[in-house]
Amino acid sequence: MRVKTEERRQAIVDAAAQTFIERGYEATSMAEIAKRLGGSKATLYSYFPSKEELFLMVMKTLAEDRMQQAFSQLVPDRDLATSLQDFGEHFLANVLSPELIALRGIVLGETRRAGVGRLFIDNGPAQGWARLAACIESEMDAGRLRRAKSWSAALHLIGLLEAEYIELIITGVGEQPAAEDIRATTAEAVRIFLAGYAPQA
Repeated sequence: MRVKTEERRQAIVDAAAQTFIERGYEATSMAEIAKRLGGSKATLYSYFPSKEELFLMVMKTLAEDRMQQAFSQLVPDRDLATSLQDFGEHFLANVLSPELIALRGIVLGETRRAGVGRLFIDNGPAQGWARLAACIESEMDAGRLRRAKSWSAALHLIGLLEAEYIELIITGVGEQPAAEDIRATTAEAVRIFLAGYAPQA
């Protein structure tokens, strides 16, 4: 019975994701999601008490599914430049995917008024940033990076990776970069990051 319940829950999240991407947060109703799913609003509310909670689950699920491969590149005792390069390429490929750009646009726009922006950050990106910060902290402990605030260092790396694509990320305007462009962008971001956080002599 539990398997069926989990399958239904995932089906709800999938249907909600499609609807939010197509219509936006404010224009999407629980009734419309239920209609697309082929069920009742009562069933929907038995899984998710509000549209806000359902949207947060959509964001969390997409972020976890897309970003797991990126964060799995951060392997302890592996060559740091190689780990960060592999992480950065996977990170950008997913951040720049049409689905995540569309949902991020919703967060930056509509959900700011609805009050879920902070909840999204805390339950999505911030958890990934914490994993990156923990990796950087361990590299600082090992003497491969200079001592600094690991949280700030993690955000510096994210900023360097996203810098060339910020317009696309925020507005959705622009062409999707090719794999070789992402590779080159990542290499430059990693080079600058490692130069800035090089161990002090």
